[in-house]
Amino acid sequence: MSIVTVTKAIKLTGKSHATIYRHIKSGKLSKSPDGGIDTAELIRVYGEFKPEDSNKDKKETPKSIKLNVNEIYQQEKSDTEIQHLREQLESLKSQLSKTESQLERSQEKEDKLLQLIENRLPPPDEDSVVSRLKKKFL
Repeated sequence: MSIVTVTKAIKLTGKSHATIYRHIKSGKLSKSPDGGIDTAELIRVYGEFKPEDSNKDKKETPKSIKLNVNEIYQQEKSDTEIQHLREQLESLKSQLSKTESQLERSQEKEDKLLQLIENRLPPPDEDSVVSRLKKKFL
């Protein structure tokens, strides 16, 4: 993240002074608390930076700045995605925990119902199939 002055932002983007300030005023472009503008913000709003005039001496600095800004922008994008995925993971963990609790409560209810059913059924009589099988094999 690199903070530049409004003048430098004008040079990097090729936009006019009036355009930059109009976009700041409308909220399309935001300034940092110290009054500068983040280069990632400039790329978000205006896209890649315009090459400087060919009449000026060509320097390696603008290209390296451009590469660094792109790397920073990609890193911030990755960090944002990672944070979003972490939030989703926490949400899914919470949902899983709730589902496990519900399953446990359902299992307890099922066990209680089975006990109720078993206690209410009359004991098998001697002529039942189970009794006959017991006598035959035991």
